[in-house]
Formats: sequence, C-alpha cells, structure tokens
Amino acid sequence: MKKLMITALFIFNSAALYAAQELQMSVWDLDAINASRIIYSNNMSTESGKKNLYLSPIITEQRLTFLEHITLEPLSELKVGALAGTPVYSSEGRYVFISSTDGWVVKYNLQTGMPEIKVRVGLKTANSALSGNGRFLLVGNQQPADLVFLDPEDLSVVQMIPVQDRKGILSPVTAVRNAGDLHGFIVVPQNFPQIWKVSYLDPPPIGFGDGWNHDYRCLKDHMDKPLFPVKRLTIEQTLSDFYIDEKNIYLMGTNTRGEGIVFDLDLSRIVSRLEVSSLEPDLIWGKNEASQLAVLNNDKTSLSFYSNSSHLDKWKKQTDVAVGPVSAIASCPQADTIWLGEENGKIQLINKYSYAVEQTLQPGQGRIKQIACTQDSKYVLLEAGDDKKVLLVYDNLLQKMVRQLVQK
Repeated sequence: MKKLMITALFIFNSAALYAAQELQMSVWDLDAINASRIIYSNNMSTESGKKNLYLSPIITEQRLTFLEHITLEPLSELKVGALAGTPVYSSEGRYVFISSTDGWVVKYNLQTGMPEIKVRVGLKTANSALSGNGRFLLVGNQQPADLVFLDPEDLSVVQMIPVQDRKGILSPVTAVRNAGDLHGFIVVPQNFPQIWKVSYLDPPPIGFGDGWNHDYRCLKDHMDKPLFPVKRLTIEQTLSDFYIDEKNIYLMGTNTRGEGIVFDLDLSRIVSRLEVSSLEPDLIWGKNEASQLAVLNNDKTSLSFYSNSSHLDKWKKQTDVAVGPVSAIASCPQADTIWLGEENGKIQLINKYSYAVEQTLQPGQGRIKQIACTQDSKYVLLEAGDDKKVLLVYDNLLQKMVRQLVQK
C-alpha cells in the first residue's frame, strides 16, 4: 500500500482569515497501523467468574489501577502513557479502551484486568469515542491529521478519513465525541471553524452529509453511500474544547476567543452564548425537558449554574454558589450531587437541582487532587494527600467513605 505522506498547512482562524504555517511531515498509514498490532493471546481466554473489576479513573504517574468490585482491593497496576482523553467503556462494561497521546489504543478486559489487543493508530492522538451502537471506536489524531475508525472487537481498521476542509487543507483534531445515532460522532478540527457530524449508521440517515440534494432521485445515491459520511457545519470561531449533553441535543464548548457557546445539534446553529472560558465534561445534565450546566469560574471560588428551563433556545444563569478554592471537581452520571475538592482538603457536596450545599466532608488527608467516578457511578474516588498519595473511596449514594488506600 502506498504510504501516506502528509505535508500540509496548519490553518489558524482569525476573524475570517487563515494564517498558514507548515504541518510537520509524518508517515503513518494502514500498513504501519497493522504492523504495530500486538495481540495478548494468553489474556483473551483467562476470564474469571467474577463481575467486572473497577478501573480507577484516577491515573497516578501514568499507572492504571484495577480494583476488586466487592472489597475494592487493588488487584493489578499497569503502566500506560499519557492519556489522550478519558477511558472509553463498552456498553456492557466488560471492556475499556485506553488511548494515549502517542497514538496507542489498548483494549483491556475488566474481568482479568489485563490487555487483550494493542495497536498504534497515529503518532499523536487527541482522544477516542465509542459509537452509541457499540460498532465503532473512533480515534481522532493530531498527527497524521486524520480520523481512524476501529472495530472494537479486534481493533482492526474499518476506515481512515483525512481531516481537511473543502480546499483539501489538513487540520489536527481537537476532540471527538459520541452524540447518539441521530448525530453520530462529533469532530472538531483544531485549525478551522467547523463542527463535523460523522454518521456511523449503515445506511446513514436520509439527508445526512455534505452536498445533499432534496430530490427523490437522490435516494439511490443515498443507499449507495459509503460508511461515515461527513456533514461539515461552519461556525464563526474555532472551538478549543467541547462536550455533548446527556440528551445528545446540545454541544457546549469554548472557542479560541475564550467564549462559551451552546450549539443545537438538531438546528445546527449556535443558540446561546455563555460567559465562561472552560467547561467540565461531567457537569452537563438534564432536568425534565430542559438541560443544565455548572461551570467552575476562573478564580475557582464560585460555581455558576446555567439552564434553558425558561426557553429551550435561551440559556440563562440561575445562580452563583460560593465554594473553594476548588482543586478538583466531578459529578457522576445520573447522580444528583456535584463533588468539589478543596485546596484545604475539605469536600463540598452540592445538589444539582436545588444548588444547595448538602454536606461538607473532612477526610483529613490533605489537598484533594483528583475526583472521578467508577464506570457504574457506584463509587466516587478521590486522590488526596500532600506528601503521600491516598485514594479515598466514597459510596456515591450514602456519601460515606468505604475505603482508604495509601498508594505506592
């Protein structure tokens, strides 16, 4: 297969103009990906009868820790590279996919806590996302500037798509997310102001993709469309980060001007602007027909709540809650509580709906460094400590500590 040689231009958006700079030459094609594949055959048939292990979402010194699901005892610890995004779980919770910034994707079995397959899909990776139907794992690369669609079963390549505008100019990927079957994968290029929708349905929804003509004669062309058609949506400013709400309706992001936006994926347009400069992935949730958003402000001493409850296309600030100074923040999916760790070691629990401080915890282990949830949201894990590193395990429902582990 002819090697993919990429010599291109980075595009940086300033108003409506592009300023060009050279994109570093790289070589990483399908042959290179296939040659990198490692299959750990001895780990693929040694499952125990236990339920799935917990992978501690807290990564300390690039090490993954697996916890036994009942005793919460650490079972195994594996070295990994710097993570590219968060771990991605299969729908049944049996597997987890870990992507590293140097392009490696590893499939771990949560019955054994061991890797099954490892493959390098690029030289520099932004992150990865799993389709809602579980059929495809998408990896967004910064070098080469492309999208790599993998079969989650064996991490084989299904398709590769260069990330380029209509003039053929390439861009690294800022991030990729799943937005459900209707909208597919959402991809944001780093260097030009676009939002991509990439359908993973086969065939894709009627009318999906660029250049669609509303004509019955196009139906045959539609049925013959290849996988992963791209619909490029132009926005006024390049996004620096973004997340999708749990209803797969709103894209909430921040642009390179430091402004917050709410983009309606159904209407394909910006419906609101927010006075925020950064967002957290766990702090976007639904309330009845409306959606809500919590933002930790720049000084980390107040938490602002926004909602579109009065009008679905208009977002307004509901209130500010004094906190912190905050050193870590998270909320588990489907939970009613936001966990905030403070510099002084305290933990504040704030209700998502009443905006009230429910409880203040004082574990007495020093500064809270990281907070994360297990994949089933049963436990909240907090890394604390000044000199030593302590993993605190709290029952998310009871809001009580159930385990304390001193990390090596």
